[in-house]
Amino acid sequence: MNKAAFVSFSTNANLDTLPAGSPFKATWTVRNVGATTWGQGYTVAHINANKGSQLLTGKASYTLAEVASKSSVGPGENVDITLEMTAPTKPHHRFFTDWQLKDPQGNPFGDIIWLRLVTIAPPKAEDKPAAGPINNSKYIDDHTIPDGTPIQEGKSFTKQWVVKNNGDLPWTSAYRLVWVGGESRMTGAMSHMIPPAVPGEEVVLSVPMVAPPARAEAYTSSWRIHDDQNRAFGDSFWVKIQSTANVDGFGIRPYSQNDPQWKYHKLGHGPKTIGEFGCLLSCMAMALTGFGENYTPLSLNNALLNRPAGQGFDGSNVFFMAPAYLIDHVKFYDNWMPLPNTGATHAKHDPNLLSRIDQEIAAGQAVILQVDQDPTDPYTYGTEQHWVLVLAKQGNDYLVLDPTDGRPVSLLARYGYAGRSLAEAIKSALIYRSDRVRIQRGAQPPAVEPMKESMAVSDIGQTDGALTYTGPAWEFGRMLIGVHDRANRHPVQADWDLARGRFETVKVMSGVSVEEMQNYRAKFYMCRLFESWNGRHVPVQDFVNTVANDIERLVNAGVTYFEFHNEPNLTHEGLRYKGVAGSWSNGAEFGQYFMEGRKLLRQRFPGIKVGFPGLSPGADAEYHFGHDRGFRLNDVTFLHQAEAAVRAADFLCVHAYYISMQEVETEAIALVKKYRRMFPDKLMFITEFSNPDPQMKTPIIDKGKQAKRFYELCSQIPGIGAAYYFIISGSGWDHQALRRDTDGRSLGVIEHML
Repeated sequence: MNKAAFVSFSTNANLDTLPAGSPFKATWTVRNVGATTWGQGYTVAHINANKGSQLLTGKASYTLAEVASKSSVGPGENVDITLEMTAPTKPHHRFFTDWQLKDPQGNPFGDIIWLRLVTIAPPKAEDKPAAGPINNSKYIDDHTIPDGTPIQEGKSFTKQWVVKNNGDLPWTSAYRLVWVGGESRMTGAMSHMIPPAVPGEEVVLSVPMVAPPARAEAYTSSWRIHDDQNRAFGDSFWVKIQSTANVDGFGIRPYSQNDPQWKYHKLGHGPKTIGEFGCLLSCMAMALTGFGENYTPLSLNNALLNRPAGQGFDGSNVFFMAPAYLIDHVKFYDNWMPLPNTGATHAKHDPNLLSRIDQEIAAGQAVILQVDQDPTDPYTYGTEQHWVLVLAKQGNDYLVLDPTDGRPVSLLARYGYAGRSLAEAIKSALIYRSDRVRIQRGAQPPAVEPMKESMAVSDIGQTDGALTYTGPAWEFGRMLIGVHDRANRHPVQADWDLARGRFETVKVMSGVSVEEMQNYRAKFYMCRLFESWNGRHVPVQDFVNTVANDIERLVNAGVTYFEFHNEPNLTHEGLRYKGVAGSWSNGAEFGQYFMEGRKLLRQRFPGIKVGFPGLSPGADAEYHFGHDRGFRLNDVTFLHQAEAAVRAADFLCVHAYYISMQEVETEAIALVKKYRRMFPDKLMFITEFSNPDPQMKTPIIDKGKQAKRFYELCSQIPGIGAAYYFIISGSGWDHQALRRDTDGRSLGVIEHML
């Protein structure tokens, strides 16, 4: 099967101010994520995916040999596709060009590669500088740290590029290598001296860096040379690393099944990918590194694919015996469960299993535990299979490496459940021993706080516990007090009068004008990208095209955070369920829709952040919200099905509702804490919260006090960027609005909530 994934884009021109009629080069890096080698007969062709796509090249189709950095591209390999283009001659206009790979039969496949440019008037003849020497640079090679290199968080390293001075002027001590984009935390200084170089000479550019906190997504930092007048020129150079968790003292290499290097690769012989179902394979790879073997999840997957039937995979399921079949010094000592009837298949009961596990890890052997992926989920308790690798015993708990993100965590904090013992948190244990090598468990990392036995529990999840945030720094350093814009898209004077000076941030919906938004005079704005499904299918490209114009004007006004749609687990918001048409039938399908849409949006608007949307909280149920009615797929199942998309998102949105003060302090805040525990590396925004009381039985004063308490409790949770009260106003939303829609007067809630 042919599949292609966009990786990165670079150009030698400023596409936001490109003189009309001027030539330029565009390079896309694309990865072969399919199972077929691209070679003879494969082409790169101009398409009209976006209406009005312009042909900016000499012809509409090129062979790989003509435009690619290699003419044969195997599965898992990257390739650079470079097109020489000419800007249209019409100034002060915006243009697009869309391209796609095609197989020898002419069938298009993979991500669309494209660019956007804005033309300006070309310089007049008298303004053109006299022909003379120019500065230029050309990337030759990565001298150190190839793209995708895993580096442990907090470790120092030096990135070096081999670069050629292919201009006419010598580079002097006044020239600098300057940071131009990507992750700024990797380096302390934003510019560095470069070696002097005469035209035609190759030099090595160096930047000392530090790996940021571990996460599933790779970190990228881009650089460009500036001359003695601080003018950028030549190629861009970048570093792309995979920051891994710090597990010093264990001799085990941590892996995440969601690492972009392998998450999209097919697992075994079945339909699943490593990112979707590769937790056990990733645990096996980590255990083997402790036994001195050099395997990654991908290389282990490939090695087991070559084993005889019955020794590697059964579809996407890896055999428990597989590591022992592959490596002669590794032995498998069966699958054990600590209690009868845990639901684990092919497991034997050992009432003393915890003592057995303790002895194995003390002897330097490997133990992989099967756990319930979400023990707090009342709908699927005890049925969700997930595997983690034991690192060490910590009190009445185990420190484990979780392949979801490759980080060490407390077993009880992440997979325990208040009131249940350590044995009850384990469904089964796989035990592996090496007769040659022992896992070195020496100096141990700091203990992770275990789950407290006294936690209060609701049907949604734990209401207390160790909460950590490991994601990117939030520019405001604390949670902002926010409100959701008018439900009917276009705010009016009464909305601005009510909100000004009271709220630090406002969440608007696509379709709002810049003037309407800025009339709130807030310090920060977020936009929800919105389209009406209402029982129809909306292709992801159509959705992106619909919201693109709204994004462009908001980006130009300084907005960078965009929530991707709204409550996709509802039928009127796109869920295909019980005879209702839509664009996805479960969380996994929406996750694919989201990741494709995010990729298209970030290609078109590279600086934006795209967030996974808030879900409608609750169980499977028929619903009737105002004018909307339909069916809701329960949020817990939907979220777990879409987990890969959440981890790919730039931030995470949560919706929380309540009817009483007790529900504010238990169910609603527990839901937010549960998301925090599940995704400790995601900046979170509470994009909707309020008392929706459809009968309007809650006194106005109580509604205000409930909202105030919710703000207070949320602000104590780390990594919450803002909380938005739903909603300031809107026809049909009297039960939740802050003001009357008929006369604009406050309903009295806001006077008690701030």
